Amino acid sequence: MLQCQGCHTPSGAGVADRVPSFVGMLGNFLMVDGGRKFLIQVPGAAQSSLSDKELAQVSNWMLQKFSPAQVPDDFVPYTASEVGQLRQKPLVRVAEVRRKLLELMTEQGVNTAI
Repeated sequence: MLQCQGCHTPSGAGVADRVPSFVGMLGNFLMVDGGRKFLIQVPGAAQSSLSDKELAQVSNWMLQKFSPAQVPDDFVPYTASEVGQLRQKPLVRVAEVRRKLLELMTEQGVNTAI
């Protein structure tokens, strides 16, 4: 709650034109190269006070809570070890990386319409 809801809201809807929605979208990042890393490397996740284990657990929960239909069937849940490695390299150009991932989704025919 303290790490994500302040910006993304309790419903996961975000704030139009300011904070992206998780709803029906979060799982789409798992479908493109670099998207899995992105979800952990965004500053709000990577720099949170959560332990690696807690961040793995909350990330797995968020995917199932806010975007279950978009999570690929072959999804392997995040582990504390993976999260620990990924969060050592937090993103600096978040908007740029997100834009490129969204472009990849479009190119690959991933439905990003909510």
